[in-house]
Amino acid sequence: MNNPEIYILHCSVSSSVRQSVQIAFEDYKLPDGVIDTLKQASALSIRPKLSNALKDHLRDVRMLQVQLYDRCTINHGDIHFLHPDYFEEAMERIKEIRDKVKECNLLLKDSWPEEYSNWKRTVDNFFSPLFVDKHELDLVREAYLKMFPTEAEFSAPINVSVVGPYPATMQKIDDPQTLASQIQNEATVNTSQVLKAACDGALDRSLGTIAELLDDLDSRAANKVGDIVLKRDTKRGSWQRIKDEIELAAKHLPQLKGIHGLITSLIKIGQTMRDAPKGVERVNAFEQYTQIREEIREESQFLVQEATSSKGLESLQMSLTLTNKYKDLLTNLSQCDSTHDLQTIEQEIEVQTSVYKYRARHLQQVLGKARERVAVSSDIETIMEEGSSSESFLRTELDF
Repeated sequence: MNNPEIYILHCSVSSSVRQSVQIAFEDYKLPDGVIDTLKQASALSIRPKLSNALKDHLRDVRMLQVQLYDRCTINHGDIHFLHPDYFEEAMERIKEIRDKVKECNLLLKDSWPEEYSNWKRTVDNFFSPLFVDKHELDLVREAYLKMFPTEAEFSAPINVSVVGPYPATMQKIDDPQTLASQIQNEATVNTSQVLKAACDGALDRSLGTIAELLDDLDSRAANKVGDIVLKRDTKRGSWQRIKDEIELAAKHLPQLKGIHGLITSLIKIGQTMRDAPKGVERVNAFEQYTQIREEIREESQFLVQEATSSKGLESLQMSLTLTNKYKDLLTNLSQCDSTHDLQTIEQEIEVQTSVYKYRARHLQQVLGKARERVAVSSDIETIMEEGSSSESFLRTELDF
């Protein structure tokens, strides 16, 4: 029996032509002893790109491939699992990739004369200074020029291949008698192991992402909630990005549904604080912001209790622990009135700054203000002391 909730999807982007060529050490016109030494040391020779246009178009297509996987699947290595709720988006993205490949291939076809001319210039500039003998130079030039794809090969060098989505077999047969049933059982065991690894990885990344969110929430005052964390036009804000990542993982990990709901509410509250006119609705949103931050922190503590050891878990545990420490540091900074106290707090802040960037940035800002306040206070004390000394000296002079 197949599990209809999980599918395997693979989308590969490749080039049917050579993309680069490694220059042979013998073609550098170096002494034989130097060449032998370079080879024995496994030295890397120069490896120029044959076509910058091909490289750039492949990069553009592969960026779309990465977006397909990041937005629609969880993965372990090169195996990607698709939830049916993301099927339509995945198909739209695959169509976008195929359309982009067609567009790039047409552009590459038209650019062959220019790209070949550029490669010819590269070969000439590299080898002409090395070879005095014209016959040797011609032989080397011809050899490297032949490595460039022909015009026919360059007419459609980029390919996209899609396998699936096809159901992942997740049901074992108790008494496999046929070859087909044995294959199904083996597929079930193998796929289950990889899927579990993919879910573990997705949970680990999600916990790290939640730690990043807590770091931001601790340091972001209500009046600082704006476009940078919310969505504007087609660009996602940082909270929207986190919501999308957690939403995808929650399709495979039910324990994340609670935190996903809270992050969704956080974004709605943030939009109200940003967009609503001054009045009761906006005031309520500011109050709700304080409450939702605490609820997210409580849900994060629940996830920590339920999770097993991982880097993401460690990040989230540390983020929760540092929340109270962060608040204490802010309080201490507001109350410190001496250089000695300031230096002590600064040492503690250095520990914080090595862990979380948002809290660290805010602490550095508050620390700067505290430095200014302490400096001004010290200057005032110095002036007052100097004034007292002058007044005492004047009285002594008058008495005399």
